[in-house]
Amino acid sequence: MKTTKRTWLVLLTVTCGLLLAPLVTARETDVAADSQMSAPANSPDSGQTPAVSNAPAAAVTNEAAINETGESGGQPQPIVMFGQNVELKAGDSAEAVVVIGGSAKIHGKVRKAVVTIGGNSEVDGEVGEGVVAVMGNVHLKPGAKINEDAVAVMGTLTVDSGVKIAGDAVSVGGKFNIADGAKIHGQKVNVGLPMPFSNVEWLGKWLKYCVFEFRPLAPQVGFVWIIAGVFFLLYLFVAAVFPRPVQVCVDGLTQRPATTFLMGLLTKILVPVVFLILAVTGIGLIVVPFLMAALFFGAVVGKVAVLEWLGLQIGRRFGSGFQKPLVAFLIGTILLTLLYLVPILGLLTYTILSVWGLGCAVTAAFSSMRREMPEKPTAPPPAYGPPPVMAVAAPAPTASAPGIPPGVVPTGPTAGATEVPGNPPPATPQAQTVAGAPPAALPVFPPVLSCPRAGFWERMGAAFLDMVVVGFITGIAHRPLVLLLAFLNGPPVFFIVALAYFAGLWAWKGTTIGGIVLRLQVMRHDGGPLTFLVALVRGLAAAFSAVVLFLGFFWIGWDREKQGWHDKIAGTVVVRLPRSTPLVCL
Repeated sequence: MKTTKRTWLVLLTVTCGLLLAPLVTARETDVAADSQMSAPANSPDSGQTPAVSNAPAAAVTNEAAINETGESGGQPQPIVMFGQNVELKAGDSAEAVVVIGGSAKIHGKVRKAVVTIGGNSEVDGEVGEGVVAVMGNVHLKPGAKINEDAVAVMGTLTVDSGVKIAGDAVSVGGKFNIADGAKIHGQKVNVGLPMPFSNVEWLGKWLKYCVFEFRPLAPQVGFVWIIAGVFFLLYLFVAAVFPRPVQVCVDGLTQRPATTFLMGLLTKILVPVVFLILAVTGIGLIVVPFLMAALFFGAVVGKVAVLEWLGLQIGRRFGSGFQKPLVAFLIGTILLTLLYLVPILGLLTYTILSVWGLGCAVTAAFSSMRREMPEKPTAPPPAYGPPPVMAVAAPAPTASAPGIPPGVVPTGPTAGATEVPGNPPPATPQAQTVAGAPPAALPVFPPVLSCPRAGFWERMGAAFLDMVVVGFITGIAHRPLVLLLAFLNGPPVFFIVALAYFAGLWAWKGTTIGGIVLRLQVMRHDGGPLTFLVALVRGLAAAFSAVVLFLGFFWIGWDREKQGWHDKIAGTVVVRLPRSTPLVCL
């Protein structure tokens, strides 16, 4: 049989609810606060034990909704819970019941739907619309009345005798247990799923204890520990077999922690762009599997390096015996496992260390490539000062000249041909010209041009920091600039702010905020001053480099002079300084 459109609409609604599950926490907090304020004043038996011992908040929420209804005469309130169980007592009512990461027991009346995600639904009361359980079971007990559909997604649908279902009975990826005395007016639909999803108890536990609590590991979920054990063995193998690459990553993390983290963040951002460019070219799809394998291996090596680095930081306090790589790796693994068990902090730790590990590997790889590539020979600095004076030899005496006795100084035209001891010979006009001429003007290049060129990842790291600054400035100046540009029918605000930021700082200091942090400087290739006009041309050319799928920026990676398209257009280079240039000198 085919499922009805109404059934699939219910499934789509549940899926959207699953994606928006974290937003339910705020609603749960508000309802719990209201219930704590109203229950002591309105409930005469608030001191009694709730029907469900492990969900006191749900019981209080239910009583608060009933009291509000009785006092105001309005509609019953919905019950929305996150990570707890709910029980609606017999004789009570609610507008709707939504439970994420918990189960629901309905003995009273629900005007609309009952939805549980990652838990079970048990109903022996009346539900105005449908009952849906995602990754959980639905059990309709005798006396239950469902006015629309009953749906169990990746769970078992059990319908006892005496149950009335006005719509369809649907089980997706689960089983049907329908008694003979059950009355189902719609269709009975059973949609099968592959074997791993036939029993979804493990998936429900993972959703409840890991996903909804924002942590990678949980004691209640067994299969995540199996996965963690497999990765531990892989990390241990890499630490024992490849100690040198791991040590290089550890050294890079120790020397440049901020740079490695930014490198990992940029890699996460740029990898999808690179894959997209390779896919567009067609033939580049051949490279994608190798690139993915290299990234995976680099991430594993970087993660091992992060674990060793953590272990070294802790073992340093306990003596040299804890400074060995494998011992440090085990210490870091134990620490990381404990952090992964903490809600919210576990997911945050996993995200940060994953990015950091990938950045360590990428930084080490590019550093190794830079060491292996031969440096471009540079010309020696030009010698400054006057050129050496060329000595002019005196004319030799001719054979026709008569001999001159010693001590007699001749006069006449031949007098200048004789060198008098102790006196310099008279200078000829040619010698006077050579000796008295000023030195020729030689080109003067600033010494900063002899600094090494900045690579692709360093410049992308600086660009990322600059984009953060530009975004902050745009958020502040957005409203007045929007009004001005709308009046002038001009370009977008972000483009104007970015152009003014980059061109202004380049013309003022030759660098930006990101360049100051990473010690980068923009210079004219011919050694001339970086004027505002040159900076403006470079900024406009950078926009062109970004429009063409960022190909102008990727050009830096394989260009011999480490120049992008905007550098070639403006005639500039980016060098790495030995120390940062201060933005303001006081």
